[in-house]
Amino acid sequence: MKLLKRILLALLILIVAGGTISFFYFKNKFLSAPPNELTVSNLGQAIDFKWDGATFNDKYNPYGAMLVPVSIPGADRTFFMQFDTGAPNTILYYKPILSINEKYNNLIKIDTIEGNVRAIETSIKVGTVNVKATSLAFVGMGKKINWSDRTAVNIIGTVGNDFMENNPIILDFKNNKITLVDSLNQKPEGVKGYLPFTFDGRKIFLSATLNDEPASLWYDSGSSMFELIVEESTFWELAAPDAKKESFETHSWGTKVPTHNIKSNGEFDFGSVSIPLTTVTYMEWPNKMQTFILKAANIGGDLGGMTGNKLFLGKTLILDTPNLRYTVKE
Repeated sequence: MKLLKRILLALLILIVAGGTISFFYFKNKFLSAPPNELTVSNLGQAIDFKWDGATFNDKYNPYGAMLVPVSIPGADRTFFMQFDTGAPNTILYYKPILSINEKYNNLIKIDTIEGNVRAIETSIKVGTVNVKATSLAFVGMGKKINWSDRTAVNIIGTVGNDFMENNPIILDFKNNKITLVDSLNQKPEGVKGYLPFTFDGRKIFLSATLNDEPASLWYDSGSSMFELIVEESTFWELAAPDAKKESFETHSWGTKVPTHNIKSNGEFDFGSVSIPLTTVTYMEWPNKMQTFILKAANIGGDLGGMTGNKLFLGKTLILDTPNLRYTVKE
């Protein structure tokens, strides 16, 4: 009997210790972000963004990604970057930047800092917003630029959440415009229309309700075409009766990901605005920590999931990052 008690006690200690280690690993890896090295200026003017479509299962979806126009002082071309609220930091793609440096005599200064190749003291213009970066990281995505094709959409990087960390941003999905502003007209606390969100690790978790239950939604505009991505058990819970699963492959940062859609008949409430949930998605992430994040999002008992832009098409999403509040407007 004493041996059994000791075994049970040891198991309890392991469970508690394992949970503590997992929590701190999760917090350090996913709820923290590198320093913000951006300075933004010339705010308040709307930036026209364009959609980049994608085809899955022979079905074309026009809302694959949000692309914003980018200019670089000294280059006589307009480039594009993906606007991605799933990325905590703005990054550049190495191959197209290499092409730019070959054509424009090393316009982007590149150096190695602590073993990592980075762009140093870089100035770009995102739409009309001036962006200065002490340094920017690279990823090995993209392709070299074909300069003879002046109609090509050359994507040179990703604009992350450091872009809007210190300023509110207005995402007008009806008119395809993004506006970074100095501040919003302040209203008294508790005003109708604004809901809280968290920004730990520069990840946006919107508080909402789904089917009258609290929901914590990781807003990732890079998952643009999906209404709600959840882990597998929640996927089946939210499926409509007798609905059949549709499977295909998507791409995430160059990796193929098995993806499954199924019809749903839920309803989101974002304050006074209601939006139907018609499709729910489950992804077999190669990195299982993605699934862990979705599960960890509901530690407080709320439904945890990821949403892209599809829910907000035709509406305006305002993220007041300095005041950790947001609203959805019809």
